[in-house]
Amino acid sequence: MTLPTFVIGGAPKSGTTALWRLLDAHPQVWMSPVKEPHFLTRDANVPEPGVRIIGPLREDTYSQGIAWYESLFEGGEDCLARGEASTHYLGALDGPELMEKHVPGLKVIFVLRQPVERAYSHYWHNWKRGWPMPPFSEVVEDHPDLRYLLYMSSYERHVRRYLDALGPERVHLVLYDDLRSDPPETYRRICRFVGVDDGFLPSFDAEYNPHAVPSSRLLHRAIAGTRYRSWSFLPRFVRRPAHRLRNALEARNMKRAAYPAMPAQLQERLLAHFERDIAYVETLTRPLPGWRMPVAASG
Repeated sequence: MTLPTFVIGGAPKSGTTALWRLLDAHPQVWMSPVKEPHFLTRDANVPEPGVRIIGPLREDTYSQGIAWYESLFEGGEDCLARGEASTHYLGALDGPELMEKHVPGLKVIFVLRQPVERAYSHYWHNWKRGWPMPPFSEVVEDHPDLRYLLYMSSYERHVRRYLDALGPERVHLVLYDDLRSDPPETYRRICRFVGVDDGFLPSFDAEYNPHAVPSSRLLHRAIAGTRYRSWSFLPRFVRRPAHRLRNALEARNMKRAAYPAMPAQLQERLLAHFERDIAYVETLTRPLPGWRMPVAASG
């Protein structure tokens, strides 16, 4: 069977798309043309009671079976490493179980961003897609439609779950800050982790999904609604170019725009909420004083 040797498991809005592109450029790596298959979880829409994703429901790909998942890596049989990127895996309670069941030995990469900044960027990412969103200020009141944003920034509970189940040798943490400030060395470490030549360096001009708004919201919602579909109805040899075309159409319909800065008082409340998560990530990486600083409006 041809299955992945690693996955990029999140977190959302932390540079996973850019990392997918960088690894896709490596001649010894095969990346699934379906960027977010979300196969290794049965609960892609409701990871735990009271927490649901924002926006359209993701397609249930797990029920399509392991043969469907294997088809995503056809063409990569001769590559030293094969991967996919599904940002929901970070919060998937059944992720480690299904990884062990279907792909024993699978390695997992998590890209972690300052948790308040990540949640705020995630909020505006969903807003730009046109999904109904209550004011972000209600996130501190644990609004049911915003609970997912806090949930996906709760790094301690999620990373600890994977470390306990898979072991530290199979979990690689990447800091979003490093991916932005020192991409060559960060990329080399990732290459060594997945087992490919760390002497190859791609172009590091990849965009990090900057904040933008659609020129046509109607067109954007129509395109965005296909993002989480498996497109299994298409012949396998056209799935990859079809996904590239979809991404190009989505990009052409977007225009850059800045989102507003978060009120200082709200930032303080959320920083206090995530203090334990920040401290936990520090024990696994290095001191992160910048993660306790005010959040700048960005993408």
